[in-house]
Amino acid sequence: MSITMAKPSSIWQKLNLSQAFGLFTALMILFTAVAISALTFHTQSNNSEQALQHQSQLQLKRLAVALAPSLLNEDRVSLNLTLNEWQRGEFIQAIRILNTDQQVIAETGRFASAAMTTSQSITQDNLAIGTIQAAIDNAVASQSLRRDFAMNLLASALFACIGALLAYQLSERNLSYLRQLPQKLKNWQHGDSFTLEAPQIQDLQPLHDSLKEIAETEQQRRAVEKALGQFINTEPNNQGQHFRYQSCAMLYIEIQELEVLQNRLSAAELSSLLNQYHKLLSQAAKLYNGKLDRFQGDGIVMLFGLPESRPQDALHCLYAAELFLGLVSHLREHDSKLLPLEFRIAAHFGSVLLTPIGEEQHLQGSLVGDTIHWASHLAQHGEERRLLASQSILDEIAQHSDIDWDSGPQISDLHGKEVPSYWLNQLPEKNQSLIQRQIKHITAMTEQA
Repeated sequence: MSITMAKPSSIWQKLNLSQAFGLFTALMILFTAVAISALTFHTQSNNSEQALQHQSQLQLKRLAVALAPSLLNEDRVSLNLTLNEWQRGEFIQAIRILNTDQQVIAETGRFASAAMTTSQSITQDNLAIGTIQAAIDNAVASQSLRRDFAMNLLASALFACIGALLAYQLSERNLSYLRQLPQKLKNWQHGDSFTLEAPQIQDLQPLHDSLKEIAETEQQRRAVEKALGQFINTEPNNQGQHFRYQSCAMLYIEIQELEVLQNRLSAAELSSLLNQYHKLLSQAAKLYNGKLDRFQGDGIVMLFGLPESRPQDALHCLYAAELFLGLVSHLREHDSKLLPLEFRIAAHFGSVLLTPIGEEQHLQGSLVGDTIHWASHLAQHGEERRLLASQSILDEIAQHSDIDWDSGPQISDLHGKEVPSYWLNQLPEKNQSLIQRQIKHITAMTEQA
């Protein structure tokens, strides 16, 4: 059995950035202060020694003058008396007199082996007649210097602690922005709004501005996605869980300049605006058995004939389009606060693929293929507030000759063949009257609400 020893982690890895910055600041202050204190101690020590040497030399010179006559007469008694009576001061430990043969002829005090010594020649008529040696004690001065050095170290440690605390607080103040950023981004990812206070330091301001701009764009996108998500059909599929094709009528309602609106309006304003038009589409779909299937491209898809087709699906498609256009026109004339949207509407008839989606087996129409392509292509060639229909939907209502059509543009299909399209000019009078009553009823209900 082998045992793997864990490598000890570095102290810097155990600290957060603020703590590491505070510790680094403390070490830098302490290192700098110790270096300055040591240099100061060394300089003052040298200066103290030089001062002691200078003072000692002055005393020895005066003593040499006093001792010269006795030394010249070799009067050792007088030399010892003079030395004993001489005030050496606190820094001169001992003095001795040497003759020209370097023999000690008088002495006072005790010479220590480690003591600092200095000497002064004794002259008479410019002739050397002896030498004075003195042992200098710099313990008092050294003790004072060491005490000052210790105080400097204590002051340095105090300043290092203060500097570390200030560095830590400053780092915490500035890094708090970065610390809360991951959680804010995670919450934002899960759908919450991105709210973050501006950073304390200017270096992080460009990052904050960029994040704020991205958040606003994403919030706008989510709001639009949520608003447009209302146009998705979620009706349970009661027809089984198998794939099948179903013929149905389709309205493709293209919103004009949607990207411009996204840039001009806030997310809340755009969402509110789309909600109002969604209500109109929902009313039109509900009255004529249509289903708002989804939002695709810049268009909203409404299907008629799902889950089961009916003979009136193509007619209901036309009626729902006229009802929606009538509701839009009425609101434009009577609601000045509502921002007007322009729509191009195309009607087409074809087959879609029904697929069971998800655990609840929601009914979905697969809008990949010629049907959706042709409906979208028709809408692109349409005009505002006019319904453009394909030949296929006219074929479905061929028996209804009382509907008035105008010739539309020739449009190239997927194979490059020119095919006709038609503008809906006028529904039969009874149907048109019914739609007008429906418009009044729906708008009255909306105004009361």
